[in-house]
Amino acid sequence: MLLLVAACSSGTSSSDGIKETVTIAKVNGEGITVREFRKSLEKLKRKYRVNTSEPVNSDSYLWLKTDALNVEIQNTLFRQEAEKNGISPSPEEFDDVIMEAKNGYEESAFKKFLEVDNISLEEWENGLKNNLLIKQLIDQSVNSKVSVSEDELRKYFEAHEEEFHKGKQVKALHIMVETEEEALGIKKQLDADGKTFSDLAREFSLAPEGTDGGDLGYLEEGHMPAELEEIFKLKVNEISNIIRTPYGSHIFKVVDKNKDRKMSFEESKKIIHEKLIRERQDKAFHEWLSELKEKANIEIEHEVLAKIS
Repeated sequence: MLLLVAACSSGTSSSDGIKETVTIAKVNGEGITVREFRKSLEKLKRKYRVNTSEPVNSDSYLWLKTDALNVEIQNTLFRQEAEKNGISPSPEEFDDVIMEAKNGYEESAFKKFLEVDNISLEEWENGLKNNLLIKQLIDQSVNSKVSVSEDELRKYFEAHEEEFHKGKQVKALHIMVETEEEALGIKKQLDADGKTFSDLAREFSLAPEGTDGGDLGYLEEGHMPAELEEIFKLKVNEISNIIRTPYGSHIFKVVDKNKDRKMSFEESKKIIHEKLIRERQDKAFHEWLSELKEKANIEIEHEVLAKIS
């Protein structure tokens, strides 16, 4: 179905003659306006990269409109349920979410991001606030009630031991510089000056682990970019050739190696817990949401929905 959503006529204008203040649906008596619906519709168009300059398959566009309305209905239900349970993010919690979301953006880049998404700063912040509210609601109403016992973890491990193994590992030190010429100079110092690899990593490496002497910890074969897989062929205390990547020039030194082996239950426990708890939380969430919808009084103005272009 997603492949069919390749193009779509514009839904942001009022060419269909429907006023933005018209109610398209009610959830427990609370109205959802055409304006709110159009905003969700536009988000879905951007999400699925819908082209707004060409007509779309009518069945596909109906699916897109139905999905947008479901988003608005679901968000309204969540807000009502949060209010009923006294859930409201504190200003401090909201500030933390804002800071995390903006992390890594220069001011100009962040403004560009808003422009590309065609939303105002206020709309962006309201979206974050709504997401935080929903997260707290689901954590309290669903996730906090789901658990996995130690016995269940062990039973899963014993039934699926073949899933848990560690591939060949190397413990490696790393130096990254911009140019191959710089990397060659560092290799010469390693050969001639007697400086340790860690000393040179602290002095020259641009990688974040440079301050720790270039220590990358243990790396597992098959989990690294293809151009770096050659480091698994190195012997202990052997230094790699210079490896070029889009990030710069790299030198590695292997300081320890571990063979492929089966993992113990203690090593596997965290992985199993994350898998089982995620599966149970997903199941519990869908059951909770279905119950929420069944109890709600949801009225949809199908004629209004059909007319929106």
